[in-house]
Amino acid sequence: MNTDDLGNNYEPYVLALLEQLEQHISGLDELTDCILTRPLTFNERSAAERSLQVIVESAIGCSKHYLKAINKPVPSEARATIERLYEILALTSTDINDMRGAVGMRNAIIHDYLNLDWKKLEKILRTRKYKQVENYSKTILEKLLKL
Repeated sequence: MNTDDLGNNYEPYVLALLEQLEQHISGLDELTDCILTRPLTFNERSAAERSLQVIVESAIGCSKHYLKAINKPVPSEARATIERLYEILALTSTDINDMRGAVGMRNAIIHDYLNLDWKKLEKILRTRKYKQVENYSKTILEKLLKL
């Protein structure tokens, strides 16, 4: 969705992103339940990778939109974008190191997929660390709605 045409009304963007987040988090929850009882199949692992990538991309995207909405420069690097939001909003609900790790994981999924360490992704699923990305995104989206 192109938010340039929305003016200050971010509600359609926020609602669309929340729907996508909900779908991917629900899928990750199902896959986590599976991985606790048996190894995931190739297709399930691929689905987990894709959902993890999408939720981190969503966090990066809403961060960029927030910076743009408050007329702040938007860094070209995803990690810098997230860090900038932590500075501006003094965020504490989600540890900044968890978000740095999430961006690093997303980079590995996208750029180093042939050498992806599935054990690390499995740990993220087993511990449900992806919920931290969901919490971060929801925090930013709530703030975006209030602008």
